[in-house]
Amino acid sequence: MNEGKELQRLLGFQLLMAELHMGNRARDALAPFGITPAKLAALLIIRDNPGCDQSALGQALRVNRSSAMKLVNALTELDLVERQPGRDLRTNALHITASGRDRLEAMVRCLDEADAAAASALSAGEQEQLLALLRKLRRGAE
Repeated sequence: MNEGKELQRLLGFQLLMAELHMGNRARDALAPFGITPAKLAALLIIRDNPGCDQSALGQALRVNRSSAMKLVNALTELDLVERQPGRDLRTNALHITASGRDRLEAMVRCLDEADAAAASALSAGEQEQLLALLRKLRRGAE
């Protein structure tokens, strides 16, 4: 199907199409682990911020508290994350489990391979430039 001039120049549309392309590859790569890209992102944030709570996780992922709770519940059911007593009686501190730590490397490796395949039309320099530009867009939005 032909994309008109407007769609070809709209950055948001092009980003959406690229995200769909990358997201489909990521979901396929992570399917054998029974995990989605969103769950992997949550797992990585929890690993890098041991003891964070669901509210902080939700803020980091830009999702509401309910969505963060669903992610944590799913990660807990997969024995990737555990809840421990938090800073007060109302919160839980989130920690990656030993099993989660063991499986995480393989998950990230598969996602790296999917990213490389999805971005194969770009040179290594172009990929680095794209990452830098995307980070710059994110900083501007925050």
